Amino acid sequence: MVRNPSAYEADIAVLGSGASGTHGLLRILALLTDRMSSTDDMISIAVIERDQQFHSGIPYGHRSGGSSLLISALESFLPDRERSEFIGWLEERREEMLDWATDGRTPDSTLAKLMDRDWILRHEDEVRAGRWDDLYLPRRLYGQYLSELVERAVEAARGLVEVDFLHADVNEVIGDGHGGAHLRERNSDGEVLFEVHAHSVLLAIGSPPVRSLAVSDVPVDAGRATTDAGSATVDDLLDTGLVADIHTPEIEHVIEKIRVRLESLPAEKRTILLIGGNADALEFLLASHRLRQDTGARLSILSSRGRPHYWHHDLPGEQASTPILDHLFATAEAGAPLRARDLHAAVRAEVTAAISQGNVNSTIAALITAVGSSLRYMDDFELCSMATDHGVAISDLLRRAGGDSLDFLTDGIADGSITCIPGRFREAHVREDMLFATVDQLPGSAPNPGDEAASNDAQRYPDHGYAVIVNGTGFERVTDTRSPLLRQMLGSGTVRASAARTGLSLDEKFQAAPGIFVLGPLIAGHHHGGSAYWHIESVARIIQLADAVTDSLVTETISKRSMRQPLLTS
Repeated sequence: MVRNPSAYEADIAVLGSGASGTHGLLRILALLTDRMSSTDDMISIAVIERDQQFHSGIPYGHRSGGSSLLISALESFLPDRERSEFIGWLEERREEMLDWATDGRTPDSTLAKLMDRDWILRHEDEVRAGRWDDLYLPRRLYGQYLSELVERAVEAARGLVEVDFLHADVNEVIGDGHGGAHLRERNSDGEVLFEVHAHSVLLAIGSPPVRSLAVSDVPVDAGRATTDAGSATVDDLLDTGLVADIHTPEIEHVIEKIRVRLESLPAEKRTILLIGGNADALEFLLASHRLRQDTGARLSILSSRGRPHYWHHDLPGEQASTPILDHLFATAEAGAPLRARDLHAAVRAEVTAAISQGNVNSTIAALITAVGSSLRYMDDFELCSMATDHGVAISDLLRRAGGDSLDFLTDGIADGSITCIPGRFREAHVREDMLFATVDQLPGSAPNPGDEAASNDAQRYPDHGYAVIVNGTGFERVTDTRSPLLRQMLGSGTVRASAARTGLSLDEKFQAAPGIFVLGPLIAGHHHGGSAYWHIESVARIIQLADAVTDSLVTETISKRSMRQPLLTS
């Protein structure tokens, strides 16, 4: 049931309905169904989402386009059991996909809203053969799959659990002094528009907003609704050529606004600067492919060292080589303490060697597995060091990419329509009808591929004009965030930031405060019990953590309910 009440009471509130909130909800429903009987009073759950769409979040719903793909092949996207079930769901839709590819008639189902026909045409052989594990699937397929899983789980729990789905932009969470919390949405005047009192909360709001770019002289149409970027609206910025966030309001709208801008300019000015080398950058690269073909736009990608080392396909026959890490592990097996800084140094050395030897992807795959197993050799101090410092740096070295986006990148570099620039964005300003970017050349990097690095000191490139600048720089730190909710929770002392400033400080039950349990990216920076967490954005990792987090939450919820029961019946 979907409601939008002004006040509400619930045993459990799930704040956020993306991948973290949805997998948390599914696990909560499964645990409650197992632990309760028909003679127990029903447990009430409120799922609160600010977006119009539940169960998908940004990556798997309308804000990502039909062309947007998973950031990894399916084989590594989900744990074995969940992947097998998802493949079964895909198999049920395989013939519909193939029919669409063959006759070109848009299917009379949700499939046409979930993916592009072009993707099926590119991968028709794999789809026909059922080779799903190797594919980078359209993201919206997984969002639809999650939605159907929730529908079935809610129905299975009927009579034991009542679930309401509520739309609200919660910007205040305050503890009630009894292990629960009040969740409210207030307007700019402080008036309460929405309130839920929950005895337990699953905080699953995903990552903080993307980092903002320094841009001056943006023209503003006064009197329109504003955004975080000064007093300019999203469309003000897009009309100027600045894409502050590719998913705001949604990527298909962003692409269409860019098309309009490019087509208004002469061919020689149709240039795009994409800043960053993360998953958003690859998503934009893919989503803008047809746009760039149609308009003849040239794309420059700005990253610290030019083309990121992981933006390459596997080479035929390449094999991993990790002699430095093998030696480090051998000494740890012999009883020597393993230090996080030594692991970081070994990983960096292995990646550097792999770049020169041409076996980057296979080496990174081996290193990812090794880093996961390294924690058993570390004491609590080193685990803390991994969670708060070295783990994040290691993850940056061990990023992976593949699939269609790399195909388009490779083709674009070959035909000259895509250029990779080494450097770091400093600022941009508007001059006439273009955005001029100031870029710092980092020490030891060269201004153009193949050039020798001229200096070990940072230098500034001459400002260059672009029709469009796209922000793909990643997320803010929790302590630097513009998120009204996180700012309120941190500012009021309801929660504290982790030492890494990438997540929240948690106890051994994953509580940020009494009764407020955390699942998803805000776990980053936490360590306990021989485990350390520094990057919690993959769905596979979220599913694994959901068991521990929700077990604690459900156990506490049932305990609180039993203690309240005499009061409720007296």
